[in-house]
Amino acid sequence: MLQYFLSSNRPLSPHLTIYTPQSSSLSSIWHRLSGIFMVVLLILELNFIKSIFSCEPQKWVLILEYILIYEVKKSLLVLSASVFLYHLLSGLRYVIWDLGVFLNQYFSTVFVTFIGFGLILFLFFNLLN
Repeated sequence: MLQYFLSSNRPLSPHLTIYTPQSSSLSSIWHRLSGIFMVVLLILELNFIKSIFSCEPQKWVLILEYILIYEVKKSLLVLSASVFLYHLLSGLRYVIWDLGVFLNQYFSTVFVTFIGFGLILFLFFNLLN
């Protein structure tokens, strides 16, 4: 039996070659990844605050000068706010879907379009300042 499978030129799992990812499954994966990213950012922020308050007050100025450069701080703020906005809107979509509203493909496409447009506007206005 094993020789038959090894000698034939067929794939072992043909269903994987014909599977196309769906937008709902991809958005579910991105929703989970954005949640993990926000938890990591929260842990890093809490460790940073702990390290600032555990050192002497004279060293606070040095820490803030070298670690919190304005451009880095602004880019991290824009990135974390964008991820938070996506996670919030995606979670809102899942709550709406659980209520049984907007379950057809048209509303899903419109919702994803509005999320993308909102993120583009958010990034544009934050990078403008």
